[in-house]
Formats: sequence, C-alpha cells, structure tokens
Amino acid sequence: MPQKNSRPRRLLALATDNWAARAYWALLAAGVAVGLALPENPFGAVPLLLTAPLSTLAIAMPPVGDTLAAVLAAVWLLLSALGNAAVVGALAHRTRAARHA
Repeated sequence: MPQKNSRPRRLLALATDNWAARAYWALLAAGVAVGLALPENPFGAVPLLLTAPLSTLAIAMPPVGDTLAAVLAAVWLLLSALGNAAVVGALAHRTRAARHA
C-alpha cells in the first residue's frame, strides 16, 4: 500500500485539488473535444498549446506505426497536462498562502 504522502499522490493532489487546476483540466478537455469533433479545424492544435512546453517533445518522436504513434502522443499529452496542472495548482496554493500570510 502506497504511503499517504508519496510523491505521485502529492503531484496528483496539486493537479486536482483547487479551482485553477480544475479549470485548466476543463479547458484542456474542451480543446480535445473540439479537436476530435472537428479535426480540420485550426482549434485542433489547442491541446498541444495548452500542454506546452512538454508536449512539443511529442513532435520530435520518431515515426512509428500510425496507431502506436497516436497512443504514444495521447499518453504524452496526458502526462504533459498532468505536469502543467500540478504547476498551476502549486502556483494557486502559493498565491493563496501568500494572500493569507
């Protein structure tokens, strides 16, 4: 059984336990939905922009099979979003702590 204060648990808490991080996830989900519903729309690039700078590494992936590349890109996009949401959450916690100090 993992510890209560393990690093992945803290990262997940930062990425989900405040309104700023939740708003980031909602915006990302809306961008993905638009990209899937209208693939030829220029807004299809919104998820890549929202998960930058980490998501730009997906562009440098070597070409592999179409399905495998799509799965790897989706996993990398999700991990990039998790990292960015954790940063947004940490900034929100720090701002709240500074405001109440």
